[in-house]
Amino acid sequence: MVLAAYILLIAIVSLLTTRATPEIWGYYLVEDGGSFPITHWENVIGRSKSADLNIPLVTVSNNQAILSRYDDDHWLLKDLESENGTFVNGQQLDSDKRYLIEPGDEIVMGGVYSTVTPPSVEESMNNEVMRRMDKEPVAPWKILLAITIFQAMTVVQLVLGMGEKITAGAVASFIVLAVVMWAYVTFFKSMGRKGFEMEMIAFFMSTINLAVTTSFDPSSTFKELVALLLGVALMIFMCVYLRDLERTKKVRPILIGLSVMALLINLIFGRAEFGATNWISIGSLQMQPSEIVKLAFVAIGAGTLEELYDKRNTVMYALFSLYCLACLALMNDFGTALIFFGTYLVVSFLRSGDFSRMILTAVAAGAMGLMVLKFKSHVAERFASWGHVWDPEIMDAGGYQQTRTMSMGAGGGLLGLGAGNGSLKGVVASNTDLVFGFVMEEWGLIIAVLLVMCIITLSLFAVMSIVAGRSTFYTICACGAATIFLIQTMLNVFGSIDLFPLTGVTFPFVSTGGTSMLSSWAMLAYFKASDMRRDASLAVRRGEG
Repeated sequence: MVLAAYILLIAIVSLLTTRATPEIWGYYLVEDGGSFPITHWENVIGRSKSADLNIPLVTVSNNQAILSRYDDDHWLLKDLESENGTFVNGQQLDSDKRYLIEPGDEIVMGGVYSTVTPPSVEESMNNEVMRRMDKEPVAPWKILLAITIFQAMTVVQLVLGMGEKITAGAVASFIVLAVVMWAYVTFFKSMGRKGFEMEMIAFFMSTINLAVTTSFDPSSTFKELVALLLGVALMIFMCVYLRDLERTKKVRPILIGLSVMALLINLIFGRAEFGATNWISIGSLQMQPSEIVKLAFVAIGAGTLEELYDKRNTVMYALFSLYCLACLALMNDFGTALIFFGTYLVVSFLRSGDFSRMILTAVAAGAMGLMVLKFKSHVAERFASWGHVWDPEIMDAGGYQQTRTMSMGAGGGLLGLGAGNGSLKGVVASNTDLVFGFVMEEWGLIIAVLLVMCIITLSLFAVMSIVAGRSTFYTICACGAATIFLIQTMLNVFGSIDLFPLTGVTFPFVSTGGTSMLSSWAMLAYFKASDMRRDASLAVRRGEG
């Protein structure tokens, strides 16, 4: 427990206290209107108080144009269908196109003359000095060593607790994870990368996952490891791919098509389990397509600032979200549907800033939820047992899993009974939907709470990234991923202890399940893409952070 607290304390504190310092990328000079420092890569120019570059003149539209900086330090200007038009060097801009502008070009908006100028040499040098003064991310070696010791101690506990039941493959899985962990950090450290806190948090949580899987069914541990390794590989691939924003934007139509097909195949060929038809089998391989669609759902919902002002883009995302929710409803997978819907609300709010619209959408969804309870009996049964699982007539029926989870989880106390020593492994889905109770019993309440803090930490980092983000695309991706993680964790934890109805949702990184593990690691790429600390992220080219 002390070692786990040490590992997470160092990683969490470093992640939340080292952040990118906002820089001045240039100035927007307005005739008789002053000089505006440009501190974002994407900026709305207009009369509205919410505009990044606010020009309080009546001839300028509320949202006149968008000024965007790109990786090569070029600036692009796009008119937002303003009333008086936007002109560059005498040429009126077409609102359907973006135009490359150079420092010193004459920009006219509503009769007001303006231009973009680069920062002075002195300011550029000051930016460099400020970057050097930023607190460096913690070196990964102490955390790596601590996690490795934790993994060795975990294997010892499992051997003592399970005896002959533990398999050589399960023990080997921990060794492979340790080797991969060291190889990952050593390789990318040699490439000049610095920030590994997110990966350290994920590796720690994945170690708990392997321990839970081994305790529940040691024959499945190696399969879980394979999914973990595929997830790490997919995360690295996504980080590299996300470096190029234009390339990332072009792949979204493909993601929509693949997601539509995946959910349709799930509807046609899906296998029902615990009331939800959310599994498909390919030979001996079983997977949940909705877990992979979550990755696409985030990327499709995100957008650059100019895309957020494009109604067609907004309508496309709304229709895609409706399709996903309809498919999940037909599958009876209302836990995942709730995750998608919550993510849609957050992403839509980030896209529009319209809080009232979000409330109306939530109210409408609540009304639809009441209809679902009326016509879907198994969902109604879960809601009927919510808050009453200790009632005698429910305890051994609908409340069986939760009452055992709470009683056995409480039996673990603060420090737990030890890996492999729990009794909850005999309860169905205790290693997936009820894994919070499983961790409480074998690892103790303290480590169970620390795991929740890991998810909260990643979410806080996503929110903090908004200040210095390269693009709204990356910040919305990070916040969307954070929303998925938070809702999943809340449903899993509160469902285990009967504060929420049991919805059959996994705990990111911790619950057993290959598709869930792969998806969790891949989702980490969105958090990495929002990390603007210098040379800290694989998803940002060196020198850009």
